[in-house]
Amino acid sequence: MTDSTATMTAQAEAVVRRHAARNFWLNVLDGGTFYLGLSMVSRFTVLPLFVERLSPDRWLQGLIPAINYTGWFLPGLFIVPLIAAMPRRKPILLTATLFERLPFLILGLVLLFWSDLPGASLLAIFFGCYAMHAVAAGFASIPWQDFIARVIPGKRWGIFFGLQSGLGGLLGIGGAAVAAWVLTAFPFPQSVGILSLICFASMVVSFIFLAATVEPALPPQPAQPLTAFLRGVRPLLDRDVPFRNYLIGRVSIALALVGHNFITALALERFNLSGAEVGGFTAALLAAQAISDPILGGMADRWGHKQVLELATAVGLAAILMALVAPAPVWFLVIFVLVGFSQAGYILSGFTLVFSFAPSAQRPAYIGVSNIVMAPVAAAGPLISGWLAEIAGYETLFVVLLLIGIAGLGWMRLRVPRPTVTASLAEERVG
Repeated sequence: MTDSTATMTAQAEAVVRRHAARNFWLNVLDGGTFYLGLSMVSRFTVLPLFVERLSPDRWLQGLIPAINYTGWFLPGLFIVPLIAAMPRRKPILLTATLFERLPFLILGLVLLFWSDLPGASLLAIFFGCYAMHAVAAGFASIPWQDFIARVIPGKRWGIFFGLQSGLGGLLGIGGAAVAAWVLTAFPFPQSVGILSLICFASMVVSFIFLAATVEPALPPQPAQPLTAFLRGVRPLLDRDVPFRNYLIGRVSIALALVGHNFITALALERFNLSGAEVGGFTAALLAAQAISDPILGGMADRWGHKQVLELATAVGLAAILMALVAPAPVWFLVIFVLVGFSQAGYILSGFTLVFSFAPSAQRPAYIGVSNIVMAPVAAAGPLISGWLAEIAGYETLFVVLLLIGIAGLGWMRLRVPRPTVTASLAEERVG
């Protein structure tokens, strides 16, 4: 390390310490208000309702998670080689996340003022806007993850993500009540348009908090061409066996938890549900997240993210099993409580666990490799699930996903070491 690099690093550490509390709470508020916005257009409840009202085709339900997951993972291929050479992550993050928010403004205006368009046209506009949101989220995801790892001390990652998501869930409980009222009080699809505009307004507030965060400049790494990065994926996976085993387990778990995206569609098909009842499912989901996130964050900091991921997976599989056998609509309130707990743990620890495998200088590369491995599952898994639901029914789909999830949970439990051990080994490999 050169003298200039050491000086720059020391100055950055001093900035992080000086602004630690400010950055912690600004980003808690950023995430909380962002999640509040997303709760208005929940991909587990409101968006499946929107698609089901416009088309009975089950495979279209699979497009929602397919677009969401593919948009989150795939753009990392292009962004990782770029950000290594940047001393700060904030400029590219703010640019990308702006386009993450704008689609809800567009969708809201279309559904309010051009609601008489044919259903196929409204679906095309919706999926186009949702794809723009998801792809922009993917371009923002790796800069954001590394940005958070830079401005929040590592020993506080668990409680930070827990409080951030917990605040979003807490705000979302009130938001779900608003969503249920809007879905009942206003005609379809204008009701979804109103919710989209409320979502956008909340995301504007979130953007202000994010922009106010203080990020220090760190010594940039040499720029790496995309081809060189791709050539390094296989050697990294061959060299880091614990990381490779983690990705195998996470792929299986992610595929199994795709079933959560079909639960509302199953309930709508099995029972004659109102918009208010779907809003109630959203409230149950968000209330569970609000309560679970800070608890799981504290557990992760104390006992480890691997253990939290395993617990969240087991609860998520229980939700799918309950949906498979649920005899009455009231069961789905409990089911969405379990989904909320499971998604809280999966989001909190599924992504954060990657940090534990990566030496700090290689963190963007590890995140990028993780995204590359997850991208095919993100793209194909929900579409294949939707196709299977189309030809064999939701019940068969849920049985298949349960078996995959049990296998993934067993693999994670038996083949992936505790992350504290893995992190220290990772540092030794580059030391």
